[in-house]
Amino acid sequence: MRQAIKTFIRIQGQVEMAVCVALVALIVGTIVFQVIARYVFNAPVPWMEELVTIFFILLTLIAAAIAAKEKRHILVDLFPRGALARGLGVVMSLLTVVTLGVLLAHIGPILKVEFRRSTISLPQNFPIAYYNSIPLIYCFCSIILSTLYDVIFERKEDQEALV
Repeated sequence: MRQAIKTFIRIQGQVEMAVCVALVALIVGTIVFQVIARYVFNAPVPWMEELVTIFFILLTLIAAAIAAKEKRHILVDLFPRGALARGLGVVMSLLTVVTLGVLLAHIGPILKVEFRRSTISLPQNFPIAYYNSIPLIYCFCSIILSTLYDVIFERKEDQEALV
């Protein structure tokens, strides 16, 4: 079971990284296209800015999940390594899981509102929940899974705390 979860988290991280690379490429390509359209052909595409904003929101959310998986988030190293630091790391990890769980438990009413609101200027308008709340739910679940795996299976005596 442990190996299956570890493999799933690893593959999930690779897919998330590939999606982030694709989103960065799309953002750069879209901006380059918009600059050329605006300054060379004097025909800017009005909905390109909203599309780049959507890509950036998705990139930020997925990158947060990757940072949690790879333990590349902000580290506040106030205590020397040892039992206190390990204990605080576990407490902070569990506090993260509880906080994200509470946020997930209260996202239902927000989803109802976001499914009624739609994008403004794209050629095909769609509910904003598709790029706000639904990716947020996915990323929270991804962070919870990787954090719980770390606390349960990967906590070692010589490992520094996740604070």
